[in-house]
Amino acid sequence: MHYGSQEKDEEEWRVQNYEVRCHHHHQPKKSMSYVKLPSFSGDSDPNVYLRCKAKVEQIFSVYVVEEDQRVKLASLEFEDYAMNWWHKIVMDIGLNKRQTGGVI
Repeated sequence: MHYGSQEKDEEEWRVQNYEVRCHHHHQPKKSMSYVKLPSFSGDSDPNVYLRCKAKVEQIFSVYVVEEDQRVKLASLEFEDYAMNWWHKIVMDIGLNKRQTGGVI
C-alpha cells in the first residue's frame, strides 16, 4: 500500500498516540512499600489532627492511592485512643450489617 506524505504522517501519529495511551494506561502505580504514614493517637489538639491529615493526603496524592484504600491504609497507623475508637467503629458497622441483613 502506498501512502502519501500526509497519510503516512497521520498513520505514524495514530500509532504513536496509541502507544502513549497504552503505556500510560498500563503504567504501574508508585509503590508505597517504603513510605511510612504518620501515626495518629487521637490527640485532642485539632492542630495535631489537621497536620496528620494534611500529610497523609499529600502522601496519598503522590502515590496515587485509590479512594477505597485510603481509610484502610490510614487506619493502620492509629494508636492508643484512635485505635480503640476505630475498633469500636468497625465493630458497630459489623453489628449494623448483621442486624440489617448486610444493608446499611
